Amino acid sequence: MLKTEIFKKYNNVENILEKEESIRLDLLGDPENINKLRELAALTYYRKNYQCSINIYEKLIKLEGENGDNFAFLGFLHYELDELEEAIKYFLEAISKIKNATFVNFLLGNAYSRIGNIVEATKHFDLAIFSDIDIYTLHLEFANKYEEMGRYKKALREYRAAYGIDPRDRNILDKIVLLKQKIK
Repeated sequence: MLKTEIFKKYNNVENILEKEESIRLDLLGDPENINKLRELAALTYYRKNYQCSINIYEKLIKLEGENGDNFAFLGFLHYELDELEEAIKYFLEAISKIKNATFVNFLLGNAYSRIGNIVEATKHFDLAIFSDIDIYTLHLEFANKYEEMGRYKKALREYRAAYGIDPRDRNILDKIVLLKQKIK
């Protein structure tokens, strides 16, 4: 679902603007094409046009209101923008619609933690952990992908979270130091 598929999909698209234009033209003829809307939302997310992605996912929710993945991704977009209350609202809706919402519980735990609601954060982290999710690896995957995209502050946050879980990996500490230098 959410993990890092978006990052992988668009890293190798040569002319991303042409791809976006092509999808938009297709949507002119079929404005409710779910697959094209999803693709455009992912592409605009990759280009860091979060508001456009949010608008598209809001449309997808209207078109298929029982699809929890749309709520989850809308929550993720708000999470990316540090709009944590909105993120929590959409993550909670996603959890009510998705059978196995392990990753959403992980993100929800992060959102609650960042607003200082440790009780709810712990609850959702526990739900993610007991579903056999490897939170340490998730933080590293996000850190690597953010770093590949040049989003160093977000990468730094993820590396710090991974290091907080397991401070034995010297490579993570080296990455943290390197990213701090790149950000300055």
